[in-house]
Amino acid sequence: MRRLFIPMLTLILACTGSRLYYLRTELPNLEGSLDQAVAPGPWMHENVPIVVSDTASVPDDLVLPTLRALMTLPGAADACDTNTGYPRPDAAEYCVAIYRTPEDWRVSWPIRDLTGERSSCKPPFGGVEDADFGRDLPVFGFAHNHPCATLMSSPDLVAFPELKTGEGFWVVVSYATSPSGRLARDSQGQLIPAWAWLATGHKDEPRFYRWNPAGEVFRWSEDTKSWEFQAICQPQSSGMFGTRAFSPRCSPELKW
Repeated sequence: MRRLFIPMLTLILACTGSRLYYLRTELPNLEGSLDQAVAPGPWMHENVPIVVSDTASVPDDLVLPTLRALMTLPGAADACDTNTGYPRPDAAEYCVAIYRTPEDWRVSWPIRDLTGERSSCKPPFGGVEDADFGRDLPVFGFAHNHPCATLMSSPDLVAFPELKTGEGFWVVVSYATSPSGRLARDSQGQLIPAWAWLATGHKDEPRFYRWNPAGEVFRWSEDTKSWEFQAICQPQSSGMFGTRAFSPRCSPELKW
């Protein structure tokens, strides 16, 4: 498989050279549900690498270039109306899945919803279809952008990989998993926690965040080259309108 990778990569680059993202309606899905969209991978972006590493956690060498690349997509940053504070018509959110193959770490192509540039992007809960390794690879989390430099929302805090139970239900889990329920484990046989990442701020001053299912939020520091703890955040829900109605409750309060 490794020997076939370079020519296949060349072929894919030739076919996708002008593409920047996929619309959800272009993608296959599981069981006819748009919520279980399957994203193609890997993302063929000149600045997003395929990382060979035996680490059990997602390498920053993949995460950081991915977050920076998301900020360069059309309408992904600095797309807020200065008068109203709301996203402009050209504002867009994109999301990707970060996953592992038997040989390396990769990221899927970005997905943008077709329903309008202001619509938030739903992650590809159906997993990925990799050009070399096919489907049902373990997804370790999702990354997305905010076009108006805002912090994470309550729905963002609960967007983690999904798997299908033996009873036929789709459930969100706190660990890296494939859609069929193959949970990823480290060399000690322990389950590997999932993460989520956010690219926000401005093109000339981006801010990168990550959080886990426990709500522990970290921000990337260019000074220390590390993720620095910021707060513990929990989603808020009105009960009637769901988590989308409120911003998260954080302690200490996240400073912008």
